[in-house]
Amino acid sequence: MKRIQSKPILLSLIIFCFLAVSGIVILVIATKPMPVALLQEYGIGLLWEEGQAMNECAECHKAVDFHSCDTCHDDHGSAEISGIKFFEVIELTGDVPDPAFVRVNEVMPNQEEVGTHILLFDFLKRYGVTEFESVSFITNDGGLATIKSQYLDETAMLVPYMDGVRFVTESVHVSTWLKGIKRIIVVGTEKPLIIDGQETSVGQLLLGETVRITVEGSDVMLISEEGETKSAFVANTVEGAKLLPLLETENPSTVLVTLKNGETTELNRDDFENAVIAVVRGQVTLVLPDRGRGVWLSNIQKIDSSK
Repeated sequence: MKRIQSKPILLSLIIFCFLAVSGIVILVIATKPMPVALLQEYGIGLLWEEGQAMNECAECHKAVDFHSCDTCHDDHGSAEISGIKFFEVIELTGDVPDPAFVRVNEVMPNQEEVGTHILLFDFLKRYGVTEFESVSFITNDGGLATIKSQYLDETAMLVPYMDGVRFVTESVHVSTWLKGIKRIIVVGTEKPLIIDGQETSVGQLLLGETVRITVEGSDVMLISEEGETKSAFVANTVEGAKLLPLLETENPSTVLVTLKNGETTELNRDDFENAVIAVVRGQVTLVLPDRGRGVWLSNIQKIDSSK
């Protein structure tokens, strides 16, 4: 009699265990807890390799020194966030054959993939820069980092960032890893511009004191549907180094400007009083803000001053 009663109890126990195991399996499939999610996403082979690397690191480093998601995203600044479109523009200027405003999404199209980057050397080579003396990174909040070429290697790269890009390298200190880069100034190895006997370049001048001036301004008249007349002011801006502080001669009355093709032009003090050396449409130009673009001197090579 006792043996007959034990069968329903055993059957109930089996059904209960089956339901419990089924519930656990469903819960695991639905929530993907650790380490199930790791095995599903990364595979045993990759986890085994990472585990070996962690064992080697543990010989010298403590757990608090290891990188985490926070150190990568917050401290290092590389934004590996899916669904975010990076359409920021970076100004590449200085001693560059073809200065340009570079769209980040054009040089790093696969930004949703982990580890997206472009090597700094590849980025510069794309725009014609193969040899350079230094490269400077300027952020949207005014930060500046200038690094000479001999201190850069194949670990120097640009990575996506929510505002511009981020510079990363293992060859120099982390303090140079600026975030939100909006401008890159290249100083070349050649100094093709000579000012009163001193060799320099546009890239070198842009690292010094510069001014941004408004040129070619004009008023635009607008008429509303009600017949009201309104006006607006439109203009271009140019950034460069003022000519007068660069001259060796104090209070010069004239300057002689020589172009790359050998042509020379003498300018009076009234003409070059507010002159600025800048890159305009890819050419080194002596901008005369008080006069029209037609008399600006492009492709300049040499400037000599006299009393």
